[in-house]
Amino acid sequence: MKPVVTWVVLANARTAKVLAHRRPGKGLSPVSGKIWQAPEASMPRDKAGVGHSVSGPGIAAVEQTHPQDLNDARFAKEVLGHVSKARLDKQFDRLILLAGPHMLGLLRTHLDPALRATLLGEIPKDLSHLPISDVEEHIGELIAV
Repeated sequence: MKPVVTWVVLANARTAKVLAHRRPGKGLSPVSGKIWQAPEASMPRDKAGVGHSVSGPGIAAVEQTHPQDLNDARFAKEVLGHVSKARLDKQFDRLILLAGPHMLGLLRTHLDPALRATLLGEIPKDLSHLPISDVEEHIGELIAV
């Protein structure tokens, strides 16, 4: 019988990696080749512009989205694109998302229905700086590590 493989996506706005859980008592192990780095955000060269109002004379300032916010959203989409492809290749059965609140919100927006069906749980904490043994303690409430 094939063991149930659970992937833990451990992410922040700069890096993401995948840890695998194959059976109780074996803990988590890094998945080879499943570490991603976000590209540096390029700052705009110009300030936000000013546009004319549609409703008559006057002008309205055009607010510019911060480049880091756009970069974070692109990175979340890229990470879940890789994870979704791995799901199609049947590399895992269940998924746990572990990221800080900001990144977790971005990841949620890019979950497709098939990937959402594999979602076992979410932990809204940035634990990317901790060793794997500490991460295991936090996911112990979702699965038997």
